Amino acid sequence: MSNKHPVSLDGLIQAKGAPRPSDVPQRGEASAQAAPASSPASVAPAAAAPPVVPSRTQSDAEPRTKSLTLRLSEPRYQRLRRFAFDRDASHQEVIEAALMAYLERESG
Repeated sequence: MSNKHPVSLDGLIQAKGAPRPSDVPQRGEASAQAAPASSPASVAPAAAAPPVVPSRTQSDAEPRTKSLTLRLSEPRYQRLRRFAFDRDASHQEVIEAALMAYLERESG
């Protein structure tokens, strides 16, 4: 027989709306606590140093994108799926092309 002890889940589950426990480390906090105290990086707040982003030339830079939510009825969604599948395209590509065609037609 094994001498395994059952794992306790006490303190891991909390009621909806309850405040976040302060003794449980959150993402990003563990690395700040693990840094040695004598390190100059541990003295400065983590937000003080911006993340390093590789430089990009203007020609290969993509414009920022925005997210939208689109609600479709089931028949329209199935029609979009079939249309995209038949053309080996994503829903994003189909909707974006249709929107651009509509805007060009309506504005000109």
